[in-house]
Amino acid sequence: MQYMKRISCIALAVALLAACKMKTEPSEELKAFVKQFDGKTLAAAKDELQKESERIDHFIKFLSRMAEDKENDYTGKEDTVAPYQLKPVDVFTSGYAAYLENIGLTQEVKYPNSVLEANNALHDNDNYELESPDFISERIFFADGTTEAKSYALDGSTPIPSSKTIDSVLATVSYSYPVKMTVLKLDKSNSTATFKGSAIKIDKMKDNQLRLLMGDSAYKNYLYIEAFNQDGKPLDYISRNNGSGHNPDDMNKLLKTYKDILQQLVKKIDNGRFKDIHALQEAMLDEMSGGTPFDAGRGGYTQGYYKGKVAGVRVYMAEARVEVKKKLMLKNLSPNYASLYLVKDTKSDQYGFMDAGGKFVIQPVYKEMTAINPFFFSSSDYNGYYYYRLDTAARQLVKLDLVAKEFSPQLVLVMKNEEGGLKGLMDGKGKMVIPMVYDDIMKDEKEPVLYANKSEPDGPLQGICSLYDYQGQLLTSTPYYTNGNTYSDGLLLVYDKNGHHYFLDNKGKKVIDLKEYQDVEPFAGGLAKVRNAHFDFGYISTSGQTVIPCMYATARPFNEGVALVTKKVDGDTEVGLINTKNEVIVPFSAASYDIDGKGAKMVYTIGEKKYSAKGVLMP
Repeated sequence: MQYMKRISCIALAVALLAACKMKTEPSEELKAFVKQFDGKTLAAAKDELQKESERIDHFIKFLSRMAEDKENDYTGKEDTVAPYQLKPVDVFTSGYAAYLENIGLTQEVKYPNSVLEANNALHDNDNYELESPDFISERIFFADGTTEAKSYALDGSTPIPSSKTIDSVLATVSYSYPVKMTVLKLDKSNSTATFKGSAIKIDKMKDNQLRLLMGDSAYKNYLYIEAFNQDGKPLDYISRNNGSGHNPDDMNKLLKTYKDILQQLVKKIDNGRFKDIHALQEAMLDEMSGGTPFDAGRGGYTQGYYKGKVAGVRVYMAEARVEVKKKLMLKNLSPNYASLYLVKDTKSDQYGFMDAGGKFVIQPVYKEMTAINPFFFSSSDYNGYYYYRLDTAARQLVKLDLVAKEFSPQLVLVMKNEEGGLKGLMDGKGKMVIPMVYDDIMKDEKEPVLYANKSEPDGPLQGICSLYDYQGQLLTSTPYYTNGNTYSDGLLLVYDKNGHHYFLDNKGKKVIDLKEYQDVEPFAGGLAKVRNAHFDFGYISTSGQTVIPCMYATARPFNEGVALVTKKVDGDTEVGLINTKNEVIVPFSAASYDIDGKGAKMVYTIGEKKYSAKGVLMP
């Protein structure tokens, strides 16, 4: 679904209506697509049109594979699932908070433009109830200190008329989530319905296949499509997809027509039919319809193949939503501070480096070249791999006698050969930031700290770690065992060769001495689980203070402000849920228990009852 959405927004934004011959005002999507060719040469435009044609061909094949799902995967065995339920508000609020944490930008230069996309490199969004937020720029901050107050969609496709390196963007993020829903039921005898004046229609329902067509308002507000069998039980699915505009049968024809036009434009470029890029753009606007299947207001379709014969469908619609809008400062996650760009010359079919003005400053004489980061590159031939550093001051490539691997936008992991060996870190100026004496070097996901590891024959598998910052400053004069731990709540749990535990801050300083505890776990939700010499468990705060005394037989780390703990009562084990104030929110009882999921999706099963991550009894 995410692949289809991306194709819809980027590659398919200019798909035409095949039957439409009337001259109309070009759609905004078409205008945006054509504008991306501003300033390009005809040769570069040809290359982009060929790539677009290849993308469309891949999507046509994707639709074809989707149509084969019934034959390939359906065995005739029926599988049912639980009915759909609207998630509690806290699932959305906590989900969006997690999604927006550490949100940043990626910048792709398509000279003379750039495209920006808001994403999160440190956190995977596994909450499928969330709809993707919209990000609109308010002010763009460039690496050279200049700014621009303009509104652009940070969607990975909208062109921004600048190829300069962007440092950050002040953006408005907008999203919404449902708080009330309506359920519409359709079947063969009742195959249509309306939602706020927008039509919903069963387009195809045969055997295990279901396809719905929806008007714009219905398509924008549907939450879930639930196919059911003749007994009214929801069916599990084999595959599902959706898309805006026409149904897949019509879409396939439109895509093929669009592909034909792209190929004709490429032939016309080869035949010299266009005197300049402007003439090509005029032809694109003229030959492509102003209306597209993906324009706003055209509605969409949803279809799927299910594990059972479909007798009808329940469509869950968002009756009421909470609208949220806030401002965020988004940092460029991979800024190109080299300010030179690897470019394939369309005339020679070789690689060189271009500046922000579109001029080759390192001539395209390399047959093959791949970027490791903005400062380091690799190439290969039948003799092996070659690695280079881009010297931005001298504007030349310097061949390395080391192997370089991706590490960060300004650093590479270096070693003597492809087989491995001792590793170090080199920066874009060729300086060894961390000496090449370690078995492995890793970065912490939350704090600006690097772990430089040395294995020990008699030590733990993770070896012993020295901590560095990104400038190569050694933070810990004495190395520690991390046992695989990383920073949590700003602190890192380590222990020395004597088995003595400490928490370190992100400067490598000891801030909590844990000598009174026999066992400790990393912080979770602001509290760390500890065990005393009597094998009783409790929790301490990030300041090292005992918040919950060691009074439980077993304990789990806190999650969403809740922890599962057990205690001994007359020889029996009783289990309950507590909050961070040690208040009992689910009474203790002698029962079996289980925990599934993580974060806001965690579910506690105690006896026959299930509780949400917040400790709320579930239906």
